[in-house]
Amino acid sequence: MKKYEIVYIIHPDLEGSTYKITEKVKSILKKSDGKILKEESWGKKKLAYEIGKNFVGIYEFLLVEMESASVKEVERTLRLSEEIIRSMVVQAEEEVEGKPRDMSKATKKSGVKPKETTVKEEKETVKKEVKEPKKTKVEKEKDEKERQKELDEKLQAIIGPDTES
Repeated sequence: MKKYEIVYIIHPDLEGSTYKITEKVKSILKKSDGKILKEESWGKKKLAYEIGKNFVGIYEFLLVEMESASVKEVERTLRLSEEIIRSMVVQAEEEVEGKPRDMSKATKKSGVKPKETTVKEEKETVKKEVKEPKKTKVEKEKDEKERQKELDEKLQAIIGPDTES
């Protein structure tokens, strides 16, 4: 049996039921004769890009040991789950010279690092990241005029000086 790292992102609206979803994933793994070696909840994080009109997601990590023949079925089941907006299953690298790795293969690919924080700190961080200052109508019009002026200057540089004179 080989070791695999599974990272999946739960829909942010289901924050209260992450335990149930994680248990559902665990039961899928047990049906596939998988053994869970390590489990981490990375919490609510900002996504690198928008997924289905969502800018944040709840990250979960599992280190499992299972047969390679079961991987396709687990990936398919995770992909079909409505609660999970993204998932990734990769083969885990073994520990090098008896030293544990500092970052999993999955986190290197996704760029997400686990962080030791409390739920309150995570909620405050997400609020700060998601909020953007709203512009007034006057500010929006000013920005639009500046953008139009820049575009006119660029267009004039491309076309060259007026030839009508």
